[in-house]
Amino acid sequence: MKLWNSGALGAVLTLASTTAMAQEITPAPTRPDGAELAIGVLRHGANFHPLGSKLIFDLPALPQGQIYEGQEENGTTDVELAYRSRPLRVLLKPRLTGKLQVNTNGRTSFASVGAEWRQHILHNRLYGQVGIGITVIDGYRFTPDPFAPSIAVDEARRRYDIYRRRTSFGSKVLFNPNAAIGVRLSANWAAELAWEHYSHHQLFSDQNPGIDTIGIRLVHRFGR
Repeated sequence: MKLWNSGALGAVLTLASTTAMAQEITPAPTRPDGAELAIGVLRHGANFHPLGSKLIFDLPALPQGQIYEGQEENGTTDVELAYRSRPLRVLLKPRLTGKLQVNTNGRTSFASVGAEWRQHILHNRLYGQVGIGITVIDGYRFTPDPFAPSIAVDEARRRYDIYRRRTSFGSKVLFNPNAAIGVRLSANWAAELAWEHYSHHQLFSDQNPGIDTIGIRLVHRFGR
């Protein structure tokens, strides 16, 4: 009986020692629920709108000196800085977000707050994300008319420069539906393909060209 007890005790101690060594060697599964900081580069005016009814690539020519509404800022570059909170425990666990998207070519920039929802697959290696936010812009609600009669030549030139480079969004406050596909590079880093849309759906004025931006982000998750 004593021999059996000694053997059983030895087996238990061996199993406990082996388990402890395995826990030291094998990393604990990651829990991708920490707060995050992201930085990205996006194309400003990407002509990509998955929620829209159509995409327009070939537009008929306008008279010389005129530009299609909403096309004035296309093809420039934005840098985005974003913060995401840990997931809340309500409403399907959204992350609260704050984003600053700055245009590097002197065009419209965006400051947004909102929420994003995420779903992981493939053992947390891949995720899809959708969100909605409210945005304030530093750009124009309506650009000044360079073709107005009886204005001075210098004023007309100043207005025309604004007209061909800046978009009239019809409101200083816009909505920001957005989406991303993320790939987890490690326990604390991920890369995302991101889409951001800004418009007000003609709620604040008839002028509503909207704009889409698409690009990539690098994401750092805080904590273990």
